[in-house]
Amino acid sequence: MSTFKRGDIIEHDGLLAVVVGTSDDGGAPEDHLALWYGEPRCIRISKGGVGGQHPELWTVPAEYCSMAASPVVRH
Repeated sequence: MSTFKRGDIIEHDGLLAVVVGTSDDGGAPEDHLALWYGEPRCIRISKGGVGGQHPELWTVPAEYCSMAASPVVRH
């Protein structure tokens, strides 16, 4: 059973990612996490971007991940 759950912000090899699936919820293979690292190359539609981008998810062994530091919330 994983100690991680959907929505957790984790660190994997120095990169921040969000857990979008676990083996417990059927979103990743056994003992793995499905991670979304974000997409920094997207451009806002209001700034001329096209929208409709496809998110890319990666599955990695949960043992390679740790909880990230507390986030800084901005508004």
